[in-house]
Amino acid sequence: MKLSDYVAEYLVNKTVKYNYIFTGGAIAHLIDSCWLKHQEKPDYLRPICVLHEQAGSMAMDAYTRVTGELAVMMVTSGPGATNLLTGIACSYYDSIPGIYFTGQVRTWEYTGKGPQRQLGFQETDIVSMAKPVCKYAVQLDDANDIKFVLDKAFYLAQEGRPGPVLIDLPMDLQWAEVDPENLRGFVPPEHKFDARDLIERGISSAVEIIANSKRPLIVSGGGVRNAGAVESLREFSQQFSIPTIVSFGGKDSYSHDSELFAGLLGTMGNKGANESINESDCLIVIGSRLSWRQIRARPDKFAKTAKIIHVDIDASEINQQILGSVALPVDAKDFIECVSKSLGVVGFMTASDWVDDCRTRLKNNSFPSAMGTDSTKEVNPYYFFKTLSEEMGLEDIAVIDAGQNVMWGMQALEPRGSQRVITAWGHSPMGYSLPAAIGPALHYAGTDKNVICAIGDGGFQVNIQELQTIKYYNIPVKIFILNNHCYGAIKDFQDGNLDSRYFGTVPGLGYEAPDMLAIAKSYGLSVLSIRTDSEVRSTIKEILSMPGPVVVDVDLGSDTQVVLDPI
Repeated sequence: MKLSDYVAEYLVNKTVKYNYIFTGGAIAHLIDSCWLKHQEKPDYLRPICVLHEQAGSMAMDAYTRVTGELAVMMVTSGPGATNLLTGIACSYYDSIPGIYFTGQVRTWEYTGKGPQRQLGFQETDIVSMAKPVCKYAVQLDDANDIKFVLDKAFYLAQEGRPGPVLIDLPMDLQWAEVDPENLRGFVPPEHKFDARDLIERGISSAVEIIANSKRPLIVSGGGVRNAGAVESLREFSQQFSIPTIVSFGGKDSYSHDSELFAGLLGTMGNKGANESINESDCLIVIGSRLSWRQIRARPDKFAKTAKIIHVDIDASEINQQILGSVALPVDAKDFIECVSKSLGVVGFMTASDWVDDCRTRLKNNSFPSAMGTDSTKEVNPYYFFKTLSEEMGLEDIAVIDAGQNVMWGMQALEPRGSQRVITAWGHSPMGYSLPAAIGPALHYAGTDKNVICAIGDGGFQVNIQELQTIKYYNIPVKIFILNNHCYGAIKDFQDGNLDSRYFGTVPGLGYEAPDMLAIAKSYGLSVLSIRTDSEVRSTIKEILSMPGPVVVDVDLGSDTQVVLDPI
């Protein structure tokens, strides 16, 4: 059996539905085998041909964030492989699994790590480059090891703290003959670490701290959703009436219309939420690494009266910036279930006055928003995102970009029901949300779920070529360009640190944006514009009810800021 045919069959057996592709000679055999297998079994390996490898990796990343299902991507050697790295890094830092295949020159053309820089055409040591942002990166050097490599890749991508893996396939091995019956497989470790053992050793201390607290508070991070613990967390919070604050990564892990929702923490979070953290006597941090943007500029002032219980599946993320009273490197869902059981026995319940205090602080420190009554005023970004949040369906998905775009979205969107708010939290590259929206929008096309892309004028240009992908597949994504005619976040930085020298960020000094809607029209897409606050709600309603893709230019003017709570 041809090795590439074996890989295609293996992927079908793993029920992989989507295959993101940017074709090239060094990967052509594998892509062809997967295409043929898709013709045989149309529910699997659906090929999605993108216009840039980076864009494909971002689309694949977002698809997995939303669905929880693994996808694969296949690209050629050299520049095809190196173009993947930004998207792979997005997945690595946010713990999103994915399987990447890169083509490679023939084994006899590969210099390896010898003194010669390059022998084969487009030969690149992608494995060494990718290892820092992959859980597993390997080049196949023996065709008979293909099952072992695939087994190990799928296992490591999903085991423990998830992440991307990369398999580099030399061309001659792709067409090599293998005997499927005689291929050795990978056997996972027999004595896999059992999180419950560690939980049992630390659970009594955590339960004692919570049970003796008067002002407990939960911080829900991205690890909660990665662990499949969203419902468990909500039940835990409600059962014991514990107010819950979210991190950026945990934004949609807790419904914002709950009476126990207490805000967003950090420099770009709610002042009221940060105050509640500093008033708490017990902080239960689940699936958040407590980065400097979360604890703000003064770690010594963070949760200064609280005993901190820090839960993260990755032990290296615990006790870095903040020392916890109890540190548990365990799965979030296991922790929540064990603590819930123990607290239920002791009959713990948070006093209602603490819950009321947290809600009052949140309500008294809301983010600004325009009233939407001034027909001549340029669009207020806070009003735009607040209105978008109100008009979104209960299963809609918002994919937001970087810079000021992600800050406004995180501050003003209020997810409820089954709504999702996603971005590349840790890596946060400009241009992420346009291709990222492709993944979930393709998957949910034909359903009642809207997939919304919010992106700045700067980010829009980074992956603008994917408008063709959107048009080709008729992907019904709703694209809102939050247009402030500059690189707004860097402009803000220049205001505060460089005496407002705007080099590289504004028109006339190195940056300029074209007519976005004219470009979108040239791709054959429907376009609209929003010029004032008074147009925001009616236009959003219209767009969310339209079939197919739409590009909307939202004019914010050229002087936009973000509200911060830095200390």
